[in-house]
Amino acid sequence: MKLDILAIGVHPDDVELSCSGTLIASVNQGKKVGIVDLTRGELGTRGTPEQRIIEANNAAKIIGAVVRENLGMQDGFFANDNEHKLKLIAAIRKYKPEILLGNAIADRHPDHGRAGQLIYDCCFYAGLRKIETYDDQGNLQEAWRPKHLLHYIQDRFYQPTIVFDISNH
Repeated sequence: MKLDILAIGVHPDDVELSCSGTLIASVNQGKKVGIVDLTRGELGTRGTPEQRIIEANNAAKIIGAVVRENLGMQDGFFANDNEHKLKLIAAIRKYKPEILLGNAIADRHPDHGRAGQLIYDCCFYAGLRKIETYDDQGNLQEAWRPKHLLHYIQDRFYQPTIVFDISNH
């Protein structure tokens, strides 16, 4: 499935809290958007992983996302290693986004920064043909690199380089 925009968040609420307005506005412009969560947010203080999945799916419908996938990485303990890179590279190649939105590379929450770096690395590596990944049917995936990677602001203030007007949404 080819997406215009893929938003990736380490926890099932990161995308909603950080860039859902951008996604809604983009859907209203006719863009096809999707969401990938790296973890189930099982270490979160509020709620359960099961509640978070229900909330995430409901939010995806409100946003207008055509797909929402959870990669099942371990909350708090995923790493920027080969296993996790290959899983994320496969997801990027699966959806072939033109634009990818992801966690900031530095943030108060260590998962956010680690995910931001993982996303950054995988955007590059997904474009390398010599890295082999396979789809759900076991077919070799084609290399794909998004044209743009934008990191959304979560906790710390960063001077934005792009501002997307979501006033009407």
